[in-house]
Amino acid sequence: MSSAIHHVEVVVADDHPIILMAVTNALGTLGFHVRSKVRSGAELLDELARDGPCGLIVTDFTMQGDRDEEDGLRLIGRLRRLYPDTPVVVFTMLTNGGILNRLCSLGVAGIVSKEESESTLAQICHRALGANQTLLSPRIAMRLGQDGGTTEAFRNTNPLSPSELEVVRLFSLGLSVTDISRRLNRAVTTVATQKRMAMRKLHVETNADLIRYASQHGFR
Repeated sequence: MSSAIHHVEVVVADDHPIILMAVTNALGTLGFHVRSKVRSGAELLDELARDGPCGLIVTDFTMQGDRDEEDGLRLIGRLRRLYPDTPVVVFTMLTNGGILNRLCSLGVAGIVSKEESESTLAQICHRALGANQTLLSPRIAMRLGQDGGTTEAFRNTNPLSPSELEVVRLFSLGLSVTDISRRLNRAVTTVATQKRMAMRKLHVETNADLIRYASQHGFR
């Protein structure tokens, strides 16, 4: 393993302490230096603002916290805008193709399923340091229909727009339309319209059907 990896500072974000410990140990076996472990998107952004950019960010997609509006696509988008030179690897339970594709389009360095081993995550993290396209773990690659471990232009087969995807995801987590409007800084009428359009595209008629669809199609 290259000695350069020993100089790479990593910040790891996940709301489960056991996962934080497992990821830290796995990265340590390759020589990464884990600078910080945080438990929410808000804590991740605060840490980076306080201590400066790091060499690699490893983060869950959905986390809870005091300011848990900083999660999901909103969090990843902010990280990519604020720290464009820092590779971001997403470690997630997500299986929805539309959201995974959106992560690719945001330019994350890697996506790894939590159904895979921490050693798989560590190897993706190592490769992500020099990658110029999104690296996919085997389960994620299978989900996206790729026969290799990378993707440059996975085409979205999900009928929903990125905005609609995020509204459906948050609604399925129990947030009301008003809650979503506050979190995403969108008008209530805009969120309501996006939810209605999503339901029409997905051919569901009730809120219960929408939540069931989201659960069955990996939005969480």
